[in-house]
Amino acid sequence: MKLSILQQLLPLLLWLPLTALQAQTADPVDQIFAEWQESADAPGGVFGIIEKGQVVMTRAYGKASLEYDIPNTRETAMNIASVSKQFTAYAMVLLEQQGKLSIDDEVRKYLPELPDFGTPITIRHLLTHTSGLRNFQNLLALAGWRDGDYMTNDDLVRYMSMQRELNFPVGSEYLYCNSGFNLCTEIVKRVTGQSFEDWTREHIFQPLGMNRSEFRSDMQEVVKQTATSYDKHPDGSFTQPLKYWTYTGNGNIYTTVDDLARWIRNFDEGTLGGKAALERLSERGILTNGDTLTYALGIINTTYRGLRLLQHGGSVGGYRAQLLYFPDQQTGIVVLSNYSAGNPGPKAYALADLQLASQFTQPKAAPVNRATPTPPTPEGSYGLLSGDQVATAYLRSENGTLLLETELLPRQTLALQPGTNNRYRNEAQDVTLSPQGSAFSLQIQQKRYQARPLQASMLQAAELEKWTGEYYSPELDTRYHIRHQDGQLQVSHNRHGSFRIVPLSPESAVAAPGFFRDISIERFASGEIKGIRVSNGRVRNLWLGKME
Repeated sequence: MKLSILQQLLPLLLWLPLTALQAQTADPVDQIFAEWQESADAPGGVFGIIEKGQVVMTRAYGKASLEYDIPNTRETAMNIASVSKQFTAYAMVLLEQQGKLSIDDEVRKYLPELPDFGTPITIRHLLTHTSGLRNFQNLLALAGWRDGDYMTNDDLVRYMSMQRELNFPVGSEYLYCNSGFNLCTEIVKRVTGQSFEDWTREHIFQPLGMNRSEFRSDMQEVVKQTATSYDKHPDGSFTQPLKYWTYTGNGNIYTTVDDLARWIRNFDEGTLGGKAALERLSERGILTNGDTLTYALGIINTTYRGLRLLQHGGSVGGYRAQLLYFPDQQTGIVVLSNYSAGNPGPKAYALADLQLASQFTQPKAAPVNRATPTPPTPEGSYGLLSGDQVATAYLRSENGTLLLETELLPRQTLALQPGTNNRYRNEAQDVTLSPQGSAFSLQIQQKRYQARPLQASMLQAAELEKWTGEYYSPELDTRYHIRHQDGQLQVSHNRHGSFRIVPLSPESAVAAPGFFRDISIERFASGEIKGIRVSNGRVRNLWLGKME
C-alpha cells in the first residue's frame, strides 16, 4: 500500500528533537501551523493524527498559560465546545440500546413541563437541530443575561418551559440550537437517576479509558494541565474571555488529544455500543418536506474529496476545536486551540490533505465564482448597522456628485468620488461606500456599517411617538421601555442599559445590540403599534407586547 506523505516522514520526525523539527522549514506540517509557531509567547494549540485508534503524530504549539509561561503539550486539556455534542448524542444512543428511551420518543414524555406546541418534538429533533426551539444563549440575552453571567441547565429548562412559540414548525427547518442538547442532559438525569456528568463519566469516559475527559460545568474548579483560553486585541494584548459557559450537553467537555484518539478508536472497533451505535449516531436528519440533512445526531455526516467523513467543530470563549473522522480509512484528525483566532478547521483539513493524499478520489474543490448582484442605486435614505451601533445616512446626487450626510459625521456633507468596483470614496474623511451583494456597506474611519433602505417618513416625530411605551415578553418575563428623545428612539432595559432603534419601514426596524437586532412591527388598523417581534439569529420573532 502506498504510504502517505506523513507516514514517509514519520520515522524522521519522531527521531529528531523538537528544535531540529522547527529548523526543518520544508516540513509540510509545521507550514500548516506556521502562525502558531511564529509567536512562541502566544496561545496556540495541539493536534493529533490518529490511524486505527493510535496517535501517529502529535505536536503542540504556543502557551497553555501566558501568565505562568507554561507551554501547551500533548497532555494539555482543552474545552472542545460543540465537538462535545456527539458525546451527548452517544449517551442517548446507549440509553436507547439499554431500553431506557427511544431516539424517536416525544421529549415531553420525560420533560412534561415543556409546552405542547401541537406537533410532538422528539429526541431526534433535539439532536438534529430541527426542533424549532429557540437557542438558549440568544434567548437569555433577551431576558437580560449578559456576557459573563452564570447560566445553568436548570435556567434553560425553566425558560424553555415558559416558551409559547417556536422559531419554525417542528421538523420543517434546520437551525443550529444548543437548547436541544442541554435538554438531553436533563432527560439522562431523569431516566438514570444520575447527574449527566456522573453518568457520562461512568458509562462513556471510563469504559473507553478517557480518564482526562469530563463534562465540566463548574468554571471555578481548578484542574491541572488545563489550558487557559485567550482573545487577542488589536493592540496585541491578550485577555481571558469571561467563563460564563456553566452549562453542559451542547458543549463543555475538557479533554486531550490522546483521549479523543480513544474516542475515535471506539468508532473503529465498536467497543462501547458496537457498530450499531455509530450507525445510529450517523443517521442524518430528515425534514418534513423530505430533504435530508448532512447533520446527524450531534455530528455532521458528509464527504470530503470523495471520502466519507464524520466531523464537527466547536467554539466557546477562546477555545476552538475540530474533529474529523474518515471511517473507511480509520483515520482521525484532531486540532485543539486555546486561542480564539486559532482557526483549527482549515488546519485539520490541511492535515487530512497530507495524510490521505493518495486515497482521495476527488480533487480539492475550486472556489465557487458566484455572480455578484447589482448593488442598489446609492441615492436614498438608509439605516446603518454595525456590531454595536445604529445610525442613519442620506445619499443624494447633485451635479453628478454623490453626497453623503450622516449623524456619524455631524455638520458635514461629504462628496464621494467614484472609484473601482463600483465603490465611492472620500479620502479626506476616510469614507468608502462598497457594493455588498444586493446592498452596500459604508466604512467610516475603519468602522464598517451595513446599509438598509429606510423610509424617511419613519423618522418623523409623529411616527416615533407611536413607539413610546413599555413592551413586555411573557415568555421571558422581561420588559423593555422605548422613548422618543431628540429625534431618536431609545430603548432601555434594567440589565442592558440603553440603545437605539432605527425604524426602516412601517413593518421593520433595526437595533444595535446583537441580542436585539432585527425587529418586525405589528400594528392595529389605526396604525398604532400593537407590539414588536425581535429576532437575533437563533431566536426568531419573540413577541414583546406594548402595554396599555
